[in-house]
Amino acid sequence: MAEARAPQKSLPKINPVDRPFWEGAAKNKFLLQKCKSCGKVQFFPRVACVDCFGELDWIESKGTGKVHTFTLVRVPRNPAFKDETPIYYINVILDEGVIVESRLVGDSKENVKMGDRVKAVFEQTHNPEIKLPCFELT
Repeated sequence: MAEARAPQKSLPKINPVDRPFWEGAAKNKFLLQKCKSCGKVQFFPRVACVDCFGELDWIESKGTGKVHTFTLVRVPRNPAFKDETPIYYINVILDEGVIVESRLVGDSKENVKMGDRVKAVFEQTHNPEIKLPCFELT
């Protein structure tokens, strides 16, 4: 009889457009794209500026911001996350002005309120080349 395989957490499928972001995350850096023409900072990674279609550079974010909104997940879609419930999903307005979605981690996450300050932290995954950017309260 075959043994039951434990569910595994899903990971991003890295592509050429977002590869620099994931390489930065592996080094505990939160990278954003900045347009060489108009200066717009954007996230998530794209092939061109969303405002002027200009060429993009990568810049390092401070990795800090404030909670715009949050929700709790008590029943995850993937059973591999069952032991982490409730999972705190947050929208963060980074100090650079872009909104990112992530998880809130850390011992004090139960005390989160909209407007709270957060900073990026990077969690190692089962793939040694991929770290996931999360946030914790400051």
